[in-house]
Amino acid sequence: MTKKLGMLKLFKRHHEKNNIPAVPTFKQNLQACRFVDAGKQLITREDRLFELKQDGIGSKMKLVEEEEDSEARLAKDYEEWLELVMHKLENSLDIQSPDEQELLKEAVQAMLQEEEQDMRWEGFQENGRPPWRPRKCKQNHEALLEGLVKRRMEEASLNSSVEMHSFPIICKAKRLEEDLLKVVTWVSSCYPEQENVCQFYATLYHKIFSAELREVAEYTLCDKDCVLLLQLVNEDYPNILNGEKIKKVIDQTKLDPLLPEDMIAPMEQQFLTTFEREVSTCLHKILDREETAWKEGELPQLRDQVYCCDQAIDVIQCIHINVECAQKVLGNEAKAQRITCQMRNFLTDYKAFHAKVIRSRQTNTEAVLMVNLSFLIQCRDYITKKAHLFPEDVKSDCLSLLATMIENSHRHFTSNMLMELKDLYRKVGSSEWLKNSDGICEELLAKLDGHIQKFNNLDKICCQELLGGMHKEFLAEYVRKMMKRKIKLSNKEQQQMAASLLCINSERMHTYFTEAGSNMDWLKDIVPNLAGLLKLQDPDSIKLELVTLMKLYPDLSERHISAWLRLKGNLSPSDLKNIQKSVTCSQFSETQDSIQLSKSFFSIVKTK
Repeated sequence: MTKKLGMLKLFKRHHEKNNIPAVPTFKQNLQACRFVDAGKQLITREDRLFELKQDGIGSKMKLVEEEEDSEARLAKDYEEWLELVMHKLENSLDIQSPDEQELLKEAVQAMLQEEEQDMRWEGFQENGRPPWRPRKCKQNHEALLEGLVKRRMEEASLNSSVEMHSFPIICKAKRLEEDLLKVVTWVSSCYPEQENVCQFYATLYHKIFSAELREVAEYTLCDKDCVLLLQLVNEDYPNILNGEKIKKVIDQTKLDPLLPEDMIAPMEQQFLTTFEREVSTCLHKILDREETAWKEGELPQLRDQVYCCDQAIDVIQCIHINVECAQKVLGNEAKAQRITCQMRNFLTDYKAFHAKVIRSRQTNTEAVLMVNLSFLIQCRDYITKKAHLFPEDVKSDCLSLLATMIENSHRHFTSNMLMELKDLYRKVGSSEWLKNSDGICEELLAKLDGHIQKFNNLDKICCQELLGGMHKEFLAEYVRKMMKRKIKLSNKEQQQMAASLLCINSERMHTYFTEAGSNMDWLKDIVPNLAGLLKLQDPDSIKLELVTLMKLYPDLSERHISAWLRLKGNLSPSDLKNIQKSVTCSQFSETQDSIQLSKSFFSIVKTK
């Protein structure tokens, strides 16, 4: 006995000297949350128990002597171990520190270790493996997480950041996003990559959230809730999955649609019908407001000496805000285009109002038409710039309506201009003009200046376009009066003098209009080019020059050429006939430069 105690003391001193740590017991591993080591110990005991059990009844004494173990005790220890492991797994989404993250990683590895042990016994007959295998730890783990997700979604409740009219589904969406971010940030690194835990969680949340949405969608929804649900499906939820962190670890193609098409379609129809009605109401309120103000004789307000065009801001905002909202809610640009169809209906009604204003003789008519012109141009520019928001037929119809109204406005103002200048225009191309072309030009411009001063209150873009049109009409009338053949230039000297006067007048008129705001710079060469024909005396030279002019101005007709050349009194009838014949026979390419085609001028110069 003394010898035995001495050996124990010796072993103890040797143990301390070599500093060999004692192997932790199962209980110690469990208390320290070393789940993997504790699990290995359970597996070793399991293997030993099954081995002894297979050896027969005679081995039971050996079991007591060597392990002092039993199936009942193993089951109890396993139950205690499993409870702690599953508890850690169940609290996966409560992790807030790296230490807690390490504990979860330990629990995951322990669970996978158990799964491997199950796989070791695969292929064995039932009587050839322990009766408690397979334990299906991973399957239980997945069921546990599914229950966790369901519970967390059920617990999601309204909070102060959510408006009262919204239903709890918003809070569930918020919980879904928060939890998926926790999975990405804290949980994913605790699992092996092949487990694809982010996709697993995303699938669970997606399935539960989809079921919640379907339940809500089965009821008849008010307009607000319809919008909210569509927005969740088409905007908010995709935004969650496309978040910077989440989209990298989730394959969205493996997720079913949140709602089936047969549920989405009626809600989209309800939404679009409501929005169309609201947009139509808004637009016609704007029109009613403008028509009432016009009828009551109100003048447009000035801001920084420029007419305010509030209806342009209101109409464009009404269309743009609502169609952008529809795009987000529906998640589809083509479907949202139905909203912009209301613009066509509105402009059709606006055209009737515009025509009434033009026909009226009220004191505020001119000012209202100027503001309307600014409105029309802004709408045209918006539709052109945002063409993708409009169906092709709607865009075409809207632009056509706007072009007609803009043209009618221009015609109104230019007609008034020409009416005021009518008496002075009679002198153009007359013998009086030959004697005093400078004076007549000066009178024309002075009278014109008094007419266009009223456009000073127009915004720059609108004024530029209007003055450009007036510039063109003013010059066209000038050329038309010259073609009236009130004079006949019988010799070279008269023709050169007339050409020189035309060039001088042309430069003065062009300078006036461009300084006033016109951007029609290409008009400056028309009169000098026509004047050049007066200078030429050789019929062949005239033919060549005409070929050049017809290329520059495709709308220059035989009638225009004939009227202009008849100013040359020394051109014989046969020469004139030959020139006209050569012009008629000239063939030009049908494909004209688009810039040249846009420079249509002679088509508005009417000759008899």
